Amino acid sequence: MQNESAHSERDILVIGDFCVDLILTGDVRPRFGQVEQIVDDAAIEVGGSAAIFASQSAKLGARVKVVGSVGGDSFGQLIAAELGRSGVDVSALKPHPTLKTGIGVALSLPSDRAMLTYMGTLDAMRPGDLDESLFAAVRHVHLASYFLLDAMRGEWARWLALCRERGITTSMDTNWDPHNRWQGLDELLPYVDVFLPNEQEALALSREATVEAAGRKLAAQGPLVVVKRGAEGAVAFARNETWNESWTLTPSASVGVPARVVDTTGAGDNFDAGFLQGWLAGAGVPASLELGHRCAIASLEQPGGMKGQKRRPPPENL
Repeated sequence: MQNESAHSERDILVIGDFCVDLILTGDVRPRFGQVEQIVDDAAIEVGGSAAIFASQSAKLGARVKVVGSVGGDSFGQLIAAELGRSGVDVSALKPHPTLKTGIGVALSLPSDRAMLTYMGTLDAMRPGDLDESLFAAVRHVHLASYFLLDAMRGEWARWLALCRERGITTSMDTNWDPHNRWQGLDELLPYVDVFLPNEQEALALSREATVEAAGRKLAAQGPLVVVKRGAEGAVAFARNETWNESWTLTPSASVGVPARVVDTTGAGDNFDAGFLQGWLAGAGVPASLELGHRCAIASLEQPGGMKGQKRRPPPENL
């Protein structure tokens, strides 16, 4: 865990996916047969695990730079503009000359959602988009949506090993594997400092039946493993220790709950940003879990992952 002795030690490089989300709420379970269905609300928001994580990290006080691809279209411009307003450096967010910006369609219920994804530029990053100069002034690297970045699969081991050699800490959130194969992480996890799957992802990756067995198996490969469990909270695993923080959507003096749950999109990415902000600042795991929970809860009251994000810096004890 890092001690914060200079502002540069909290610089974060975020690599991953950038898209727009069309979020529909209300009666969103599709009925085919040319049934016209009325929903309660619709919103177009900046999406992608990397974008949401980067925005929340910047709003919590980190200096953040993103690497990835968007289309040379109005959606790509929207993403760059919104991240810029959050305080994120978008100079390495490249517009693609031919592909359109990726789109996610979220059919959102208060406690769950279904996702339809148009890939577009989501998998447009290529090995040449990364070079060592990007890592020169970085203290931490976060890799988002590993399973969407197929063209980069063969590159991550080299870059993560380079980070380890340079003393740059790393974190990863794979998100869901759309091909349901769940392969390729065994060689990477020994180079990852913090791994942040949700419960379903942890079970699928580990081939275990319980969260505890999954967390311990993944942590045995090296990283601190933080398994997000939605309304059930989160549990963190290291080789010899377990921390468990309960979180339920009921009034809580220590964490609080949203007045209403509008949309769960991006809650896990906001949790990641809050947890890592605490961890990078040298807080203990329980305090970092609580900050992650606060960021996740804040995002639930607004559509998309960015509108409800916390803007104040972490508490002084973090």
